[in-house]
Amino acid sequence: MAPPGAAALEAGAVQLLLRNVDSRTTVIRARREDTVGSVLDRLGNGAADSGGELRLRAVHAGRELPRGATVGELGLPWDATLHVSYRLVPAPHADARRLASEIAAAARLAAATVGQAYVAVSLELLVRRFLYSARAAHQGKSNSALGPVAEHLGIFLRSGVPGVLVQLYQSDDERRRAEAERAIRCFLSPDPPEGKSIVKALTAPVLLEFCASFDAGASKGDPLYAALRAMAATVLSDPEWTPGLWGDVPRRRVAEHLIRLARETAIAVVVEIAGAYRSQSQPAAARRNLVEFKTFWFALRPQVLELDADTQLRPWRKVLSQALEALLKSVKDCMTRFEMNLPPAAAAGRKHNSSSSALPKWTASLHSVWAVLAELDAWSDVHHAMRTTLAAHPRAVTALVLSAGSELSETIRWITRHRDLLEFEARRQLAMAMLPELVRGANAPPPHEMLIDRGRLLPDSFGYIAHATPQELRAVLSVAFKHEQATGPGVLREWFCLVCQALFNPRLVLFSACPQDRRRFFINPTSVVDPLHLEYFEFAGRMIALALRHKIYAGVFFDRTLFLQLAGRPITLDDIADTDPSLHASCKKILEMDASLVDSNILELTFVREDEVLGSRTVSELFPGGKDIAVTSENRYQYIDLLIQDRFVNCTRRQLAYFTAGFRIMFNKWKPWTQFFASLDIEDFDRMLGGSKGTIDVNEWRAQTDYRGYKEKCRQIKWFWKAVENMTVEQQGRLLFFWTSVKCLPSDGFSGLGCRLFIYRASSSRDHLPTSQTCFYHLNLPAYTSLSMMQRRLHMIVQEHVSSGFGAS
Repeated sequence: MAPPGAAALEAGAVQLLLRNVDSRTTVIRARREDTVGSVLDRLGNGAADSGGELRLRAVHAGRELPRGATVGELGLPWDATLHVSYRLVPAPHADARRLASEIAAAARLAAATVGQAYVAVSLELLVRRFLYSARAAHQGKSNSALGPVAEHLGIFLRSGVPGVLVQLYQSDDERRRAEAERAIRCFLSPDPPEGKSIVKALTAPVLLEFCASFDAGASKGDPLYAALRAMAATVLSDPEWTPGLWGDVPRRRVAEHLIRLARETAIAVVVEIAGAYRSQSQPAAARRNLVEFKTFWFALRPQVLELDADTQLRPWRKVLSQALEALLKSVKDCMTRFEMNLPPAAAAGRKHNSSSSALPKWTASLHSVWAVLAELDAWSDVHHAMRTTLAAHPRAVTALVLSAGSELSETIRWITRHRDLLEFEARRQLAMAMLPELVRGANAPPPHEMLIDRGRLLPDSFGYIAHATPQELRAVLSVAFKHEQATGPGVLREWFCLVCQALFNPRLVLFSACPQDRRRFFINPTSVVDPLHLEYFEFAGRMIALALRHKIYAGVFFDRTLFLQLAGRPITLDDIADTDPSLHASCKKILEMDASLVDSNILELTFVREDEVLGSRTVSELFPGGKDIAVTSENRYQYIDLLIQDRFVNCTRRQLAYFTAGFRIMFNKWKPWTQFFASLDIEDFDRMLGGSKGTIDVNEWRAQTDYRGYKEKCRQIKWFWKAVENMTVEQQGRLLFFWTSVKCLPSDGFSGLGCRLFIYRASSSRDHLPTSQTCFYHLNLPAYTSLSMMQRRLHMIVQEHVSSGFGAS
């Protein structure tokens, strides 16, 4: 052949002679940067089958040329002869492809010959071989390297085997039906019982495809379909399952399959809720349906969110909306029936009885109702309608929360986002569920016993509480005062109230009273004058948590800024009105000023805060360089937010940290203590810790009192209540404390004490003062001979220095 011309040499071209195995020669002009593979590809690809692909190879001068090497790198001369032949390159997962093809072919053959004799091929054996091949592909790899197994199962799906097997299962031929069922059931236990679970974790797409292949009418009541659906729920509910395990299955197909299963389980749960109040509930089936309901709806949510704009999913989206509306209707009906069947006490708005005997028998469906409500809350389609339903049935929702118990307390915490729709009893129940129960009974640790000197109330109490372990504080507390015989719950209540009163006394400088409401307290930023102030803040946090756990109304009310910090919520300008009225008024004026006046710098304000601490004037920047930034109409909102943050958060950050460290010691490590406040507003916390802020209703007091040795018409009893009516509010409170060790009544008054009060006829002389047994709410009243004598004796025991610690027990 003629040598190359100048133009070809300049272009770097090479003429190659490619000789095939049949001795035919093909002439190809190639550039020096062309690879051997690209040159061979011009001859065309070889044939392919399930076993692999026939790929061309080139040999020159007795050696095979690498397909990735270039002509220039190999230094091939002009008219170089390349001998071309074929090489079989095994296809990836060839065994999987072959077995899937065999299973599909055998199933189609069996389906095509229904009613005819045929040589049976064991579908079960083929499927088991396929699963063995999948496990073998994983051998020698780490547990997390499941790619080969997923690829095997992907081949199974793409081959159409699930649909073919289900079609054969739904045939009328019992023999073929049984053969198909045995093959399908292999996926219910794809791993050997003694080995690691390798294939099972990846079977969700296959299981869903099996379920989707059933005819809608034929699947109802079919045991195989039920088993496949249950196994799919088991796989999807595994904590290690992630959406990435769907593999290369189209997300739209996944969503369609899940919507079908979600709809089915929704119908089952609706039937369960409706059947519960007809006494038609089946507990085992209800539990299974509920697990599947929660699993499929949880798995469906991210798929629908990802594909919401997919027009091809709209028909399925309509099905989903109908299912959500059916769930909402079932909850509405449930709430209505629930309220109709509530006991009169709960229905009348009085103190709720959360015992099982006080609620309708059909509350066995409680788990289902909560699961449906949680799911409705997660979907924007019906979120507003769900809130409307809760708002329309507050008594039913409260009763459901109260009857939830500890087993449901964690799963229903989502409802704290709707605390504005809940009654106080429900909000309190959700908060108190975060605190550990007091350990009582045979396995209870010994009581944490304290002997307190009244003259050293705070130091002694600090020693016992601040140095106690969490386990000791979660045991029963037992308090006695030195040189006094009284013990029991009454003394414990008295001790709590006295310690809290002392801790929040402004003279201790830990807390300051709000100027607008002296009963409310916030952290005093000048508490640093006491070298032990941080330790005492931690002690105070422990005392507050203990008071809540023991349900002691300590008569302490937190300022809004302190409560919001404990709850992890931001503090706004309106929140500081009671704490610092002067700062609040100044900030309001800045915001209301004309923008041009603010921009004229008439206020001469920069981003700093001036304060007087212990007689010294201090200036602190609200952010680095703040002293050089003037306050303008555009940044005044930022200025006020930073000012509030610095005044109420930054300057007491350490004190609050120690207080919360003490407070959270009562909580389990796995329960964030901030969740305690998630269901509460400050008014709720007031009622739980402070009790009632109103005056004592003497008529209610009298109605809550029984008599032993006296009758209500006795003159001593009439004189007693007349004397009580003539007392001041403070004196009435001291008499109540002397009688019961209750500093403040519960928010629902005397009925919230849990038991009635008693006046006993004392056997002592008329010259003696009344005594009390605070543990049992007993007042021992001598038979005084006149109203004036009654008033003088009662006046003596309501003196501030006498009313504490005078009772017998």
